[in-house]
Amino acid sequence: MTTDQPSADPGTTGPRPASGPPHEAVVDIDRLTVAYGAFTAVREVSFRIRPGEVFGLVGPNGAGKTSIVEAVGGLRPVRGGTVTVCGHDPRRDRAAVTRLVGMQLQESQFPSRARVGELCDLYEAIYRAPGASAALLEAFGLADRRRSPIAELSGGMRQRLALALAQIGDVRLVVLDELTTGLDPHQRRETWRSVLDLAVRGVAVLLTSHAMDEVEALCGRVGVLKGGELVALDTPARLTGSHAGPATFTVDLGADRDGDPERAAGIERRLDGLGLTRLPGAGGRPQFAGSFPADYDRIVRLLADDGLPPSAVDRRTPTFEDAYLRLVGATTETLEA
Repeated sequence: MTTDQPSADPGTTGPRPASGPPHEAVVDIDRLTVAYGAFTAVREVSFRIRPGEVFGLVGPNGAGKTSIVEAVGGLRPVRGGTVTVCGHDPRRDRAAVTRLVGMQLQESQFPSRARVGELCDLYEAIYRAPGASAALLEAFGLADRRRSPIAELSGGMRQRLALALAQIGDVRLVVLDELTTGLDPHQRRETWRSVLDLAVRGVAVLLTSHAMDEVEALCGRVGVLKGGELVALDTPARLTGSHAGPATFTVDLGADRDGDPERAAGIERRLDGLGLTRLPGAGGRPQFAGSFPADYDRIVRLLADDGLPPSAVDRRTPTFEDAYLRLVGATTETLEA
C-alpha cells in the first residue's frame, strides 16, 4: 500500500494542489479495495485530490483505473476501505455526488443533428441550473457556436463541449478518461488548455491516460497502478528523478576531424577514465550512463580538449514515460513484441 503524501515540486508542469488541511479534499480514497467475485481488481489504494488539482491515474490495461473511477462516481460497490467526494459516500449519497461530479469519457457521443444550445438547455434542465452554460461556453471558446449542429464541430470542439457540459451544475470534480484520444496535435493542445482552465477555477480533475506526455504536462501529481496496487505516488518530476534511470551518452569518435584511429582510441581511453558506467556501444560508438547535465558537461569538455565538437555526443535524458515503464515492469522489447 502506498500512502498519500503532499508534494509541491516547483519543477512539475501541472497545477499544484490547492493549499489547505486534508479535510478540504474533494476526493478522499482510503485503503480502497474493489473485487469482482474472487478477483481483486483494486487492493488498498489511498490518495486524495484537492480543489484545483489535476491528479493523474496511470497504469496498464487491467491495472484498476476504471474500477477506481467507477467507485468515485458511485457506479461500483467497494469491498473494503472508503471513498468520499466532498464528504459524501458516492453510493449512499448518489444524488448529491451526481450533482458534484462531471464525467468526460474517451468518446463523447452526442446526437449529430442536435445543436450545441439544445444540448446545453437539456443539461441545464437535468441539473436544475438554468443559464449555467453561457459562462462555460464563453470560457471554452464556444459562445458563438450555440446554433451549430454537433456534426459541424471539430473533434477538439466536441471535446471542449463535453468538458463544458460536464461542469453544468455545482461541479467540484471532473473525471477525464483518455481525454485526447484521436485528436490531432493542435486539438490536443486546445483541450489541454481547457483542462488547466478547470484547475485555475478551483475544479478538481481526475485524469486517466495512456499518453505520458499528456500526464506530465497536466498533472500536479500522479498515481501509478500495477496489478490493482498503487506502486508510486508523486509529482511527474520526482517520479522521473527517482525511477526513470540515468541519462545515456553515445560518443561518435568518427567526428574526429583527422580520422586518426590511434587518436580516437586515445580519446576512448580517456572517456573510460571518467568513471562512468560503460554500456554496449551502438555501431562501435562508446556509450555511457550518467547524470545530466553534470556528466554530459564532463564528456563535452574532454572532447573539446581533443578538438571534437559537442555534436559528437548524442545524449538521451530520461523521461516520465521511462519512469512509468520501469514502475509497471514494462520494457521497450515488451512493448514492441
